[in-house]
Amino acid sequence: MHSGSMTDYDSVNDANAAAAEAAGWPDLTGAPKQIPWGIACRADKVRELEATNLPEVEKARWREAMLRETRAGEWIDYRKQHWATPGLMHFTEEERTAILGN
Repeated sequence: MHSGSMTDYDSVNDANAAAAEAAGWPDLTGAPKQIPWGIACRADKVRELEATNLPEVEKARWREAMLRETRAGEWIDYRKQHWATPGLMHFTEEERTAILGN
């Protein structure tokens, strides 16, 4: 790759991938073109969670459930949904009861 071929998206994708690796987030699986996009979508949803006023213990519970999703395509599908959607999809029954009180 020559020096002028890296796009702004590549820079953002590289930064998101480095941050995810540093945070110990699991690798995503999927088509090679989906993985960087999925990583970016996942980072956006986690940032949305972090911006909430939830207590840190609740954020940690949501984050843990969200990060159980390791398919890039699913994160791409979640990109226009509420930040809680991937967490709700991956809560255990016990976690769901603790969060929702049902």
